[in-house]
Amino acid sequence: MKTILLATDFSKAANKAIYIATQIAIKQQARLILFHSYRFLNTYDDNYGYPIDEVKKISTKKLNYLKRRILEKSEQPLEIILCNRHGFVMDTIKEAIAEYNVDLIIMSSVGDAPLGAGYFGSIATEMLGKLKVPMLILPPGYKLTYIENAVMAIDLKKPIDAIVFEKSIYFLRDLGAIVDVLYVAKNEAEANSEETKDAVLGLRELLKNVPHTFQTIIGTRQVDEMNAFVKKRKAQLLITFPQHHTFFERVFLQGNTRRLVFDAEVPVLAIH
Repeated sequence: MKTILLATDFSKAANKAIYIATQIAIKQQARLILFHSYRFLNTYDDNYGYPIDEVKKISTKKLNYLKRRILEKSEQPLEIILCNRHGFVMDTIKEAIAEYNVDLIIMSSVGDAPLGAGYFGSIATEMLGKLKVPMLILPPGYKLTYIENAVMAIDLKKPIDAIVFEKSIYFLRDLGAIVDVLYVAKNEAEANSEETKDAVLGLRELLKNVPHTFQTIIGTRQVDEMNAFVKKRKAQLLITFPQHHTFFERVFLQGNTRRLVFDAEVPVLAIH
């Protein structure tokens, strides 16, 4: 059985991820873990300065409330597991991933308060570079609960990791989504090279059971080109492969991760 972990700091922004997490869990027939990490000195939340036992009680109470909300609104059976851990977010979420064999992490890119927004957002982008589990990061204010069409941004200059790519295929098939595969080339020569054409043929074979199109556009401002294309296609999801492609290695490792995640108006699915 698949397992989806929804990480929350209980802010309104973070809890908006509940709706799409629920729909994905139901479509994939997965169990849903509601996860919260707490510490004595969490200056970004309402529990600052409380005794640690009291903080744990508050966390458990809030997780139970979220579970009730989900089950009350869900029209189909859904297994929900509550998981709250004491410690740093990165450490505790790694423990949960190992314990529950998590297949997908879902979280918001920001919290509500200024401190919370910066902290939760930085945690989300830090996870992208360190965790080997696919992550779905939702932008602030995102309200849709469905994903019908997606844009998959990919660098055709690098060989495709078939195992990693299959994760995106399973995700798209489970959701029944249509995907536009996007390659941002630097120039006409790169866009029309034999290497690019061969890479497209290889991807078509891998995507043969997923409704898809291929689009190549030319530009040097890849993040802007990507987000503009997502908006033009009215996509509900942007899929990236941060660990395996030259462009995304540059974007994620040189500090533009936050811009990619925060500028996008749709959820970003990073697959490792």
